[in-house]
Amino acid sequence: MRVTISDVAARAGVSTATVSYVLNHSNRVSEETKRRVLEAVRELGYQPNALARGLVKDQTMNIGLVIPHTAEYVFSDPFFSELLKGVGTVVTRHGYFLLLSLLTETSDFTSVISALVSQRRVDGIIIVSTPREGREIAELKKGGIPFTVIGPNLMPDVSSIDVDNEEGSYMATRHIIELGHTRIGYITGDMRYDSAVQRYRGFQKALEDAKLEAVGVFMGDFTQASGVLGARQLLKDQNNPVTAIVCASDLMAHAVLKEAKQLGYSIPEDLSVIGFDDIPMSQECQPRLTTIRQPITVMGRLASEQLISQIQDKMKSSQPVKQVVKTELVVRDSTAIPRDLA
Repeated sequence: MRVTISDVAARAGVSTATVSYVLNHSNRVSEETKRRVLEAVRELGYQPNALARGLVKDQTMNIGLVIPHTAEYVFSDPFFSELLKGVGTVVTRHGYFLLLSLLTETSDFTSVISALVSQRRVDGIIIVSTPREGREIAELKKGGIPFTVIGPNLMPDVSSIDVDNEEGSYMATRHIIELGHTRIGYITGDMRYDSAVQRYRGFQKALEDAKLEAVGVFMGDFTQASGVLGARQLLKDQNNPVTAIVCASDLMAHAVLKEAKQLGYSIPEDLSVIGFDDIPMSQECQPRLTTIRQPITVMGRLASEQLISQIQDKMKSSQPVKQVVKTELVVRDSTAIPRDLA
């Protein structure tokens, strides 16, 4: 039998209204009464009915996390599992449930957002990496649901959390240049997203400052498959071979390591490879990957705290918060001085 609020009230010798005050952290009851109620809750194993409480408070107690990719894409990239770790920790601690929304082969980003807004399934939404030309932000603003963005956000009235993608990519390329490499290739991320554009811009700026030109650029999409194709493309010209490849994500960099080895390259003696993200596998692969670390789990936590603050203060005119966290160059074993300079 399900334990009810009436059972708790009877055990504690108080009214159901008093139990409700205690469970909702009201200061209208004495410490002694609060102690008796909470003791009864523990003894009976009472679990508040989240749906009923939500109806009373006009809340769903759900937070939506929307990622504009399919499940196959998301669960093949460790970046998202690290992000979920950060988001989930904060959401659970504040008593919310996390509703993960992904795309199917036939759905689009705008329709997913529209459904969440129109059906009022969530109290707030975290969006990961909106496409550059997307209409989703306008849809959310029109719907009046609190939201925040993880990733680049150029709108002044929208809260967001991101890293300095351009600076991080500049550091990665600068590291390669300082080792003595002049024949450098690059594999981009998905250029529909500002994060990929900014990382490519950082790569270009580092080359310009060193008065170098890229030997080749392959348009990737952050996936392992594009890393394989990019490696094949950049390594096929034996007349002017690259000695280093800068990648816009660790997942692509891992694919480059594997493909280069299969093509007979020794890493880092013949080819230096650097990534961007510092996903856990980058510390464990052979050779261990040199990369740009962005604090992925921390970003998930910060975005969740940012959103929950919006939800709890929604009756106030809170100002948008834009947080940019630092990236860090992590030098491991996949980069070295080029063979002809060693």
